Amino acid sequence: MKNKIKYLFLFVLFTSFLGCSDFLEEVPVSDLTVENSFKTEADAKAAIIGVYNSLQLEGVYGKSQSLFSTDEHNAGSKVPLSGLNLYTFTADNVEVILPIWRDHYKGINRANLAISNIPSIDMDVDERNTLVAEAKFIKALLYFNLIRYFGDVPYKYSETTSLNDLNIPRTPVATIYANIIEDLKYGVIHLKVKTAGLAGHATQDAAKTLLASIYLTRGSMARRDNTGNGITDFTLAARYSKEVIDSNRYKLCPYFPDAFIVQNKNNDEIVFDVQFKSPGLGVGNTIGLNMGIPSDVNGVDNLISGGSQGAIRANPYHQYYYDKADSVRLQWTDARIIIVSATGKFTRLSAVDNQPVSAAKFRRYPVRSPGFALQTNDYDVNWPIFRYAEVLLIYAEALNELDGPTQEAIDVLNMLRSRARNVNKEGVHADVLPRTLTLQKSIGLADLTFSNPLVSSQAAFRDYIFYERSRELSAEGKRWFDLVRWGSLKTTLQNMIDKMSAKALEEPVVQWPPLPGIIQPPPTTPNKWKKYWIGNDEGKNGQTEEWNKITSNVQDFHMLLPIPNAERLANPSIGPNNPGYN
Repeated sequence: MKNKIKYLFLFVLFTSFLGCSDFLEEVPVSDLTVENSFKTEADAKAAIIGVYNSLQLEGVYGKSQSLFSTDEHNAGSKVPLSGLNLYTFTADNVEVILPIWRDHYKGINRANLAISNIPSIDMDVDERNTLVAEAKFIKALLYFNLIRYFGDVPYKYSETTSLNDLNIPRTPVATIYANIIEDLKYGVIHLKVKTAGLAGHATQDAAKTLLASIYLTRGSMARRDNTGNGITDFTLAARYSKEVIDSNRYKLCPYFPDAFIVQNKNNDEIVFDVQFKSPGLGVGNTIGLNMGIPSDVNGVDNLISGGSQGAIRANPYHQYYYDKADSVRLQWTDARIIIVSATGKFTRLSAVDNQPVSAAKFRRYPVRSPGFALQTNDYDVNWPIFRYAEVLLIYAEALNELDGPTQEAIDVLNMLRSRARNVNKEGVHADVLPRTLTLQKSIGLADLTFSNPLVSSQAAFRDYIFYERSRELSAEGKRWFDLVRWGSLKTTLQNMIDKMSAKALEEPVVQWPPLPGIIQPPPTTPNKWKKYWIGNDEGKNGQTEEWNKITSNVQDFHMLLPIPNAERLANPSIGPNNPGYN
């Protein structure tokens, strides 16, 4: 009976989720039946497709990763998130928190099915080990997310085959770390190295990058909680990120936007991403609809012009994280424009315009192909989980935590500054292809040197990396995790409103908390800034209205999410909720 339950579940699972991109289309998923599941190499590959498809789920990387309010962006208060964007959420949140929990465990169960059953298939041993390593990689990634979201969570060593398998207590984070590190070390041995035919697959370098991120996070949290100095973890983070760098299999795209546009998918900067495909296959996404540039009209006309709903908007102060010369990264990430639907062109917003700044990194504009504009819920931009740029940032941060500023750490961060100096002749928002890149020389970002105050000490360099990670990785689902591991979620968000208020009152820049490497723009008239930051003369509709709510609500206990009450009801062994939640 147990095997029948398992295979019935397997059949339903793998025939319900088709491949999500070109590399997945090779497997005839519909050929799986109860009788032949996990009998052949094709069955094993079909199982791995089901594991990868888990990453597309809404609660994994299909939507939820962008909905947490940080100093980079927030979802508008009218978006139905039951308080997630305003930090008033509870354990009854079913819009985001429950899907995060359930969808991650769906993926873990699929991975466990593959890990348990593929080893018994008679096939090439190396290929079999690679498939198992891919399943272990995804399982490790999903558990890494879960423990950062929720802390201690139930760890499942094998697939769920009956209702009796659901009643599992929470496993300590330390144990889960040990398990996922072991799985990833298996991957370092058995996963393949990057080739053009492995786009979307976990590789040896992806496993090393995930290990580096895990060690960096664990070391940071040890220092945050005063439970250790993190030296061993920072050493391993530096080691694994350096191995990826030294592999010479990756490089930065010469032009920052090219790391994200649909026309340049699977570029040399991608270490691992979630593959999406459209149209009409049911494996696209809504990323471009939620995170892009709105137009001056609504409805279908907005979509035809390449516009988005603008549900996710940039923090209006985030633009001041960037140096004046860092214009490409700023404009591509935080776009102060609106599309003019009648012409297909765009117009810039004024400083007193109440239109929110767009979180536009995954924009749908400009429209380049027929039918593309209406691909809203079926957009095929891939979601980057790890870019080579983050590998460089991990390496630099780990080195600084070990020894303070070093030439090697400075050199890898200068690679990001060097790339940021490349501009497209036709401008950022027109996004003309092919590129005609020129180098900003007179006002470009100068390379960091030891004479720069930004690298004058370990603390100063740490602050620089704090902002550089945001400048480079904004809107990629990293910032909430970063603020949590640094223990600065509450203070960072509360400081934002102080900075906005200071801007509105035209207080001198020297009175603001310093932002490393920032050249502040010249001040405008106090009245204009009052309207921009605070609102109109009655104080309504201002850019800070929602942030006043956010900063008054966020607390230290928000560094963990609540265990969904529905899951605690289904599994009483979970026990009490995280502190701060009922």
